[in-house]
Amino acid sequence: MKYFVILIMAISLSGCSYFKDRYGQKPEIDLANIYFQNTTPLSTTMVFVLSVKNPNKIDLKVEELTYEVQLDQKEFAKATTDKLITIPAGQTSQVELPLPVSFLKAIDGITKVLSGQDVGYEILGEAKVSGIRLPFNEKGQFNMNGLTKKE
Repeated sequence: MKYFVILIMAISLSGCSYFKDRYGQKPEIDLANIYFQNTTPLSTTMVFVLSVKNPNKIDLKVEELTYEVQLDQKEFAKATTDKLITIPAGQTSQVELPLPVSFLKAIDGITKVLSGQDVGYEILGEAKVSGIRLPFNEKGQFNMNGLTKKE
């Protein structure tokens, strides 16, 4: 009986590993471009073009995405999109994420960015994938001198 339990546990663990390798790998995301649209004297919409690689053996379908950008621990902008985003299995796709920005709300962060100072950032939110909400959080620092990401 003891060996049977060990065998079942071994099969279960290897099965979990199989499913994780096949379906649970984290996508690789790189910033490909940024452009602006709908600019007024008080606001603009920054559109972040992301290159998203799906290493899994199934399509990645994001049903909803809520995200917020903070600069130096102050809200810079936040948005939600419920447009279905599909990244085919084993492929890389371009995804555009609009981010409305109020210049009045973001003046401190914009001033530091334009002056070339290091600025702390945090991108946080959650993605709804197949009905499951998955939180994410990315922190770092950057400056306009070469747009280098510092960890």
